[in-house]
Amino acid sequence: CVQAAYPLGTMTCDDIASFASEAMSWRKEGQTREQVLAALDMRTYNDPVEKKNLTAIVDMVFGPYGRNWTVESAGNVMRTDCMKGR
Repeated sequence: CVQAAYPLGTMTCDDIASFASEAMSWRKEGQTREQVLAALDMRTYNDPVEKKNLTAIVDMVFGPYGRNWTVESAGNVMRTDCMKGR
């Protein structure tokens, strides 16, 4: 069995959850995946893995999964996934 925990850099699971909710609110406001990814490019990161993680969250929020999520559930799903080490 391979350890599946992903590296979080300086982020916590709560940080991941909070970003997922934030990204979901951008989707609900009508922003496109491309607009959000462009905004990610402007951010400063403490660790390169953080951008990779946030990009993966944006892909999920703006993909098929995100169609059924609310702002709150997006954060809850990502926090649970993070705590399980996915």
